[in-house]
Amino acid sequence: MKVKSFLLLLIFIGSLVSLDQASASVSFEVSPVKESISVPPGASISVPVRVTNTGDRPLANLTLSIVWNLENGLYAVNKTVYVGVNESKVFDLTINVPELSPGDYEVTIRGISGNISVEREMTIHVEREVAYSLDVDVGSGYPYGSDVEIRFSLVSHSNDRIAGTIWMKVYRNGEVVEEKEESVYLDPGEGWSYPMVIPRPDIGTYRVKLSANLSGVYREIEKTFVVYRRNFTYRAWYSNGALMVQVKLANGSPVGGVEVSVNGVKMKTDEDGLVRYPTTSPGLYEIELNLDGVLEKTALYVGRLFVSYELRGSTLELKVLDSNGDPVPNVTLSIAGPKGEYQAVTDGNGEASVPLSVLGYGTVSITASAENYVGSSLIITVPSPSHLTSTTSAPQTTTTANQLTTTNATQGNYTPVEGGREGIDWVFLGSVLFGLVIFGGSFYLAFLRPHLIEEELGEYYFVKLRAPRLVPLRNFTWEKGMNAVEVRTTRGEARIEGSKVTWRIDELKPGEEAVLQVVLG
Repeated sequence: MKVKSFLLLLIFIGSLVSLDQASASVSFEVSPVKESISVPPGASISVPVRVTNTGDRPLANLTLSIVWNLENGLYAVNKTVYVGVNESKVFDLTINVPELSPGDYEVTIRGISGNISVEREMTIHVEREVAYSLDVDVGSGYPYGSDVEIRFSLVSHSNDRIAGTIWMKVYRNGEVVEEKEESVYLDPGEGWSYPMVIPRPDIGTYRVKLSANLSGVYREIEKTFVVYRRNFTYRAWYSNGALMVQVKLANGSPVGGVEVSVNGVKMKTDEDGLVRYPTTSPGLYEIELNLDGVLEKTALYVGRLFVSYELRGSTLELKVLDSNGDPVPNVTLSIAGPKGEYQAVTDGNGEASVPLSVLGYGTVSITASAENYVGSSLIITVPSPSHLTSTTSAPQTTTTANQLTTTNATQGNYTPVEGGREGIDWVFLGSVLFGLVIFGGSFYLAFLRPHLIEEELGEYYFVKLRAPRLVPLRNFTWEKGMNAVEVRTTRGEARIEGSKVTWRIDELKPGEEAVLQVVLG
């Protein structure tokens, strides 16, 4: 028993001796080549580390590490190296320096081989960095008449507080039109911004400059923008109970947001470039458009349609006139009768024919509508065919009268002349001369004389003037005594002079029209 215990003790002592000999055979030193390294924040650096094998065995799997204990956790970089017996080697360990405040930070250089660990300390000095970015937020172009908003901004990328002065300037043709100066201090990651509004700048090219000098570091940035006037087209018309104005660009694109006023009521065009002014009153409407700061004025005269009808056999004859009694072409007539509905369009004489076979007999409703006119509606009763037969006898009487007139016109008195020659037909000659006088007068009235119509509708008084068809109308003057509170005109100049209204026009081209609207008191 004693012999067995002695043998076990010898074996245990032998194992301890062999372990101590094995451990003694592994020996190395680890040391940083530089005790301190200075780096900017966020940089990637290489740290040289020297490893010396002082043992009698090669270091085949030596783990070399840099360990950095930061506030938000442990940062470590590992590398496996080989160092032969009695060798000394330098290995580079690459680390990414976090965005840290300036100062000295202690890191650990560690080497591990088996159960042997060697550590050394070194210092990483994070430098103070002054870094920031500038930005100017402004569009490339603005239509004339609109405000321009510029936003200046700055963001600090420094690892320490920075302070200094910021300058903002806007130039046009080399001259400063707006400027601003501010003093700021910013902590790491903090930003600054400033909005600048230039109200309705003039047309031209502008240069925007933002510069700063923060903690001794100067930076600047520039941008440009253009204020321009767009090329507009517009149209005004009346339709379906409303006066419409549409604004487009020259390429046909509708323009929204354009200010339009109709008789002083201000509106803005929608996305289709339209404004709608509901009204059912005829008259003169003054329209003003603000086209990128340019005020454009125009006027639209809205007339009224009048429908008359006549039954001729099995046809309903319709005629549409305006308030001046002139025929109106291209009027859409919607007719509804017992048999159904029918649509017609008036010709150049303002006339249209509708067959009663498609309408039927009885109550018939007629609605007339045309652009720039207030529509008209009426309801008539078309008698049955039995009554219609007695009504259509009128055209026969008319035909007879025409035949009688023709017969009388062809009768003549001739006086014989000696030698078998007929004498001068004085009656015929007189008729010819009379016809020439009548034709000359009609020609003068139709082509050489201006056409003037006056009409009073409620609180409005209208004067419509049309120049002769063949010659221009110059130096026209119209005066009338009335109690007027306001006057509007499409051409020329109108004034209220005491108890009378005076309207003067320098020139109207042949066939050109002008309208005067007087608001009565």
